[in-house]
Amino acid sequence: MNTGTLMIILMLLPGGGYSASFVGTDTPQECEQRLGRIRPILESGPAGLKEAGCFASTATFDDFDHDPPADAPRHTFLVTLTGERASVRKLASEAECRSALEQAEGSAGQARYCTTSTQDMTGGGD
Repeated sequence: MNTGTLMIILMLLPGGGYSASFVGTDTPQECEQRLGRIRPILESGPAGLKEAGCFASTATFDDFDHDPPADAPRHTFLVTLTGERASVRKLASEAECRSALEQAEGSAGQARYCTTSTQDMTGGGD
């Protein structure tokens, strides 16, 4: 599997939980430049920014849609961030994700999140 650079943005949802956005970029530098342009918007918006960064990952996703339909299906992912690397695994439901999160063994410097997204995984992942 090829490893690429994936921008991951996690926003707090009003009712709890996290919404994720994923953007694949060609290089870490391109990712950082793009993130630098949107970070001030994310930080000043009404939704709470939990995490935003550029990570090495094998996961690929549908293109990000700035204005998805209100009834767009949401997909569930377990996102694990370890330093500069992200592991993303698609799961069938939020309940399955919470169960996987509880069963996973953590290590120092690692963050795990159950997230939902209107984007679907198109390849890679763990």
